[in-house]
Amino acid sequence: MHIVGRYCIAVGMISCALFAACSRPTVPVAPKFTGRLLLLAGENPNGADLVELTAASSGSGYSHSVVTSGVFEAAASPDRTQLLYTTKDEILLRDLGTGAVKPLVKGENFCLDWAPDGKHFSFKQNSTNSQTRLYVSDLDGKTKLIWDDPNAHLGASAAGQSSGTARAAGTFGCARWLAPDRLIFDRFIGSVTKPKPGSEVLKPNTTTLATLNGAVKLSDSDKKWIIEGVCQVGSAVFLRAQDQSQLLIAKNIDNLKTLNPKPGPCSSCRFAGFAAKSCVPFFIEDSSSTSSEVFYLNPTNWERQRAAHIGQTFSVSARMLINSAARLMVVGDVPASLFLVDTETGEIAPFFPKAGVPGASDDRFKSPVPVVWIEK
Repeated sequence: MHIVGRYCIAVGMISCALFAACSRPTVPVAPKFTGRLLLLAGENPNGADLVELTAASSGSGYSHSVVTSGVFEAAASPDRTQLLYTTKDEILLRDLGTGAVKPLVKGENFCLDWAPDGKHFSFKQNSTNSQTRLYVSDLDGKTKLIWDDPNAHLGASAAGQSSGTARAAGTFGCARWLAPDRLIFDRFIGSVTKPKPGSEVLKPNTTTLATLNGAVKLSDSDKKWIIEGVCQVGSAVFLRAQDQSQLLIAKNIDNLKTLNPKPGPCSSCRFAGFAAKSCVPFFIEDSSSTSSEVFYLNPTNWERQRAAHIGQTFSVSARMLINSAARLMVVGDVPASLFLVDTETGEIAPFFPKAGVPGASDDRFKSPVPVVWIEK
């Protein structure tokens, strides 16, 4: 009897201990960053700092170094091995493995975008005669003219801007690559009043598709959609109607005139980006004034997957990068906030927290813009 009694008491004590452990609230595990993160930081009219951030060897905190300064734009190649960036007077190419830098194109350039093959890129350039031109270049700096804006002088009056802003922007938007031989851009005003012999006369307020095999061929259609995301390693394009309503999905936009995209998963959500080296698309949707949801779509059937609740909202200017495992997301937001988010649990951690100021970041990282995440 004594043995049985002791056995029952022991079992009871173990059961109580297990019950207490199970009933104890789960302690959230903060997401952990690994690898290298390159970002632009700083509010300087002469350009931002290109900063490299890594986890500290001590396992606590982060270390950072300024790679170069005076950078206005930066764009990583599709395989994340090279980085294009602009200064006030040229485009440069940086090898992210060796650190070697190669000057490519002189001039005041902007709107960098890589072709899916990683061998070409597009950019806009302000010329000395106040015109804005769209070019494509290879990685040796050999350029091809795609579009010479004949109405740059009209940009200010059309947009209600100063002439200086008009010269910087032109009357057409940044180009986006659809394939190694095709890119797309919007034109806002005016047609070519005196086209060159043999050239096409394009209508105003159009979306223009440029085909680059041999001589450049332009075809235009009425502007109906805003492109939010183009997957560079598969077939997925996310668009939104001009009235900013329902998100739309298309496999491709090779023929704009016959394009009939399907309705997407939401109307108020924002496209956050694709997971690295994949076509898994992520979206952010505000659930209240102080919280949001992050979710992704199954790229085989475009069905919405389970959302993770985040106790934080992000501004419309926030920039986001998702790692290749589709598990962690870096978010850079204004004025000086850099976050790491677990996309499965919604747990969020600031890279540089300040005591007593939830979500605050290091003042040295004003307006952080994540550029590329080089994973280990």
